[in-house]
Amino acid sequence: MRAIKHAILSLYRKPTKAIMILVILLVVYGLVFTGIIIQNSVKSSKDYVRKELGAIVEMRTDFMKVMEQQLSRDEFMKLNLSVTLAKEIAKDPLVKELYITEMTSASNKDLKSAMNLSGDGGGGVVMATMASGPSGSFPLMGSNVDIPMEFSNGTYQITEGRLREAGDQGKDTLVISEELASKNNLAIGDMVELTSDVDEQSYSFEIIGIYKGASSVIVDQMFTSLDSAKKLAGTVGEEDNATYIGFLLKDPLEIDDFIKQHKNQMPNEFITLYANDNEYKSLTRPLDLISTIISILLVVVFVAGVIIMLAIITIFVRDRKFEIGLLLASGEGKMKIISQFILEILIVSILAFGVAAGASKFSSDYAASWIVKNQLVEENTETMGGMISIGIGGDQGKEVKISDVAREFNVSVDQEVIGNLLLISFVIVILSAGAPLSIILGYKPRESLQD
Repeated sequence: MRAIKHAILSLYRKPTKAIMILVILLVVYGLVFTGIIIQNSVKSSKDYVRKELGAIVEMRTDFMKVMEQQLSRDEFMKLNLSVTLAKEIAKDPLVKELYITEMTSASNKDLKSAMNLSGDGGGGVVMATMASGPSGSFPLMGSNVDIPMEFSNGTYQITEGRLREAGDQGKDTLVISEELASKNNLAIGDMVELTSDVDEQSYSFEIIGIYKGASSVIVDQMFTSLDSAKKLAGTVGEEDNATYIGFLLKDPLEIDDFIKQHKNQMPNEFITLYANDNEYKSLTRPLDLISTIISILLVVVFVAGVIIMLAIITIFVRDRKFEIGLLLASGEGKMKIISQFILEILIVSILAFGVAAGASKFSSDYAASWIVKNQLVEENTETMGGMISIGIGGDQGKEVKISDVAREFNVSVDQEVIGNLLLISFVIVILSAGAPLSIILGYKPRESLQD
């Protein structure tokens, strides 16, 4: 208590010193705090984007690299997605579910298509063409799990019947859309004969479920088991090859670590692990630029602040050499004198911390509003039309809006931010005060009083 009283009296007697240190710390703390808060907002916004894009990592062919290398058709056909490798990777504790899918098509001349090519606007015809086989055939997706990805992530919902269960093992079953069922007067329990578009073999399938949620251009899509799809695709003997392989992770924020850990296991340069990377980079590019600029600013401000504080405190320590000599002559220990000086600086620092923390909230809000308006919303709206659509393999058909990303860019001050600010403040005080105060250790009472 006596030390605190003495420190306050010392500052009161020499207010110029206290005011100079206070002003410098206010500027340094204000800039550092604003930067830290915005950095925290950038991280939160990037985490939001990654979560919205889903926790699916695909093993897929890098078609851009295939075109760049100009692979022949025979070379391209050898680029198989290895089921054996996928099962090995799926042992990773980060993986929640492994999806192996066979995409094929089958024919039934009596079935009428429920597809509407003009229903969903841009891209509908392309999607429909990709989903369908030859004219008069219907697309099928066979999954290795009872609950296909499109149902587990909520894209489609069962309205009648059910999805596959353990008791359906070895049976040929179908789950079809409401539109297709209505168009052909189909109901749960009806049998549908499908003919392979590859070898023209026919198989009878039982309808066990009806779903909703498909866009009008892919309502013909049917879901069955992996084994049934392989029969129709003529790939029963090709156990180590799949049309689609996806890893559902337990946490979307673990995607980067998962890819980094397993990318070297890919059989060649044309097979890669992909997690909506292009979409993620497009949405977060402005955030990365902001983060880089803020990081540089923080380093410059931190170093400049420490140097300026170092110079000022050194001057004041030298000006109080006579006082230090008296204290040493009266028997005060050097460490006690040093702690007295540090306590004085800490008192000013605490005051500066409180004021700067409050002021930085307003400056951060202003900076964040400018960033959201000029860097996130306007720039991305011009370049991407205001949203990113995620196709097959991720959260199918889901859209991530730029406005949602901007809304996540907040400047809220949580315990983590406060902890970082306190740590930085403490480091600034120690670095700026430690060197000049160490000069006291070399003082001798007689020399100090004579000077």
